[in-house]
Amino acid sequence: MSLTVMNIEEARELEARCANRMGLDTLMRRAGAFAAEFIVSRVPSGHAVLVAGPGNNGGDAIVCAMELKERGFSVELVLPGGEPKTDLAREMLAEWRAKGGTTLQDPYMAQKADVVVDGLFGTGLVRPITGDYLDALLWFNERMGFKVALDVPSGLNSETGRWVGTVPGVHADATVTFLSHKSGLFMNEGADAAGEVVMSELDVSVPLTRLGVIDASDYEHILLTRPNFSHKGTFGHLAVVGGAAGHVGAALLAARAGLRMGAGTVTVELLAETAPAVDPVAPELMFSRAPLDFSRFTAAVIGPGLGTTPKARERLVAALNSECPLVIDADALNLIAADKDLLTTLLHRTVATVITPHEVEGARLLHVEPKTIQADRVNAVRDIALQTGAITVLKGPGTLVAMRSSRTWLSSIGTGSLATAGSGDVLAGMIGSFFAQHYDTVESVLGAVSLHARAGAERLAGLTAGEIAPAAAAILEEERRNRRRRF
Repeated sequence: MSLTVMNIEEARELEARCANRMGLDTLMRRAGAFAAEFIVSRVPSGHAVLVAGPGNNGGDAIVCAMELKERGFSVELVLPGGEPKTDLAREMLAEWRAKGGTTLQDPYMAQKADVVVDGLFGTGLVRPITGDYLDALLWFNERMGFKVALDVPSGLNSETGRWVGTVPGVHADATVTFLSHKSGLFMNEGADAAGEVVMSELDVSVPLTRLGVIDASDYEHILLTRPNFSHKGTFGHLAVVGGAAGHVGAALLAARAGLRMGAGTVTVELLAETAPAVDPVAPELMFSRAPLDFSRFTAAVIGPGLGTTPKARERLVAALNSECPLVIDADALNLIAADKDLLTTLLHRTVATVITPHEVEGARLLHVEPKTIQADRVNAVRDIALQTGAITVLKGPGTLVAMRSSRTWLSSIGTGSLATAGSGDVLAGMIGSFFAQHYDTVESVLGAVSLHARAGAERLAGLTAGEIAPAAAAILEEERRNRRRRF
């Protein structure tokens, strides 16, 4: 089951219920202890400097300081803004002092640290960081030791992943977050600021929400070995329509990905007048000079390299009016964004339909600026799904998947290696392949998004789109072998 992602309001309600049931300090003590355990697992000993802010995030840092000291670290605690403002954080500070701990106000007076911990501001930050706290933030980013942020990097909006204000905040090597994941740790600036993300539910039963992190259990049927008693027809026939003049490669990338991820047969319809009749890289692909009859296929991908000509629109209309499960990408989305009749047809489809926009295509569908999409990606993907009626994959760091009901999933795997021409075409082909193989609609989407991301995460340089599907297939191969070994 997907790991829950709570928004600020949901987290506060849960914290209040836990405080009533377990006592005000229980979660804070658990959070500080978990953070200390994580730090010790990475840096077994040495000198730690922790900066604590005015609220309960600062209280978490104070508890972490006490825990590190008990584990043999030499510890300095810095209070850049003076005494904490919340009762609970002040209680932790009194305990720190009762155990012989001292405090500094200026972090630049601290000794050279093996570990520095950011406990300045947590999820509730609404104003830009200024004054002594800003100086402490800059000090933190200058350190050469292992940098750890508690809950969220200070200065980051925990839901959107954007900086609060114009000054960048904390950049951590790792973020230790509590109760649930925060969507902002995987999107926009947060994808780089958070570093490695480690989460603890603090032994609390976290309720399900409308947003979750994609987990392998969400597409477990795809990870099962295929039956031996089968033939190519068992695994469906995928159609790929696109490839106008100058963009044939986009359709071929999608089609090759469809084959590589297991579709029994793939047929390509290219719109370019001088389209090839064979793909020497994947000679298993079939090509059609005549327009494909979508009723003959178990799934179809339309859009990669399609163009926006009258012929392209005609093929999109045929696809939308068919009873074939569809993956709609690229130029097909641009046609829909510019034509209310196409949008209406899409909205009234009753068979499985997935659209895969990036932020610019998503902005066109909602008739807003791309910066509006990026400012609140979670609500943006939900708006697109609601207005189109289609399962929506909003691509980018922290790719999101939303249903019309607003149920949403987040990919916690982000890598700049996937920012390459044709990457989205490959993802469309992968989703279409799982559709063609008759996997559950949602499983098909979540499985393709996850495997696509994992394939990119394996590479730090030099990845091209044509390598993504083979890498994803290798991951799928290993997953299936691992599951066979268990039985």
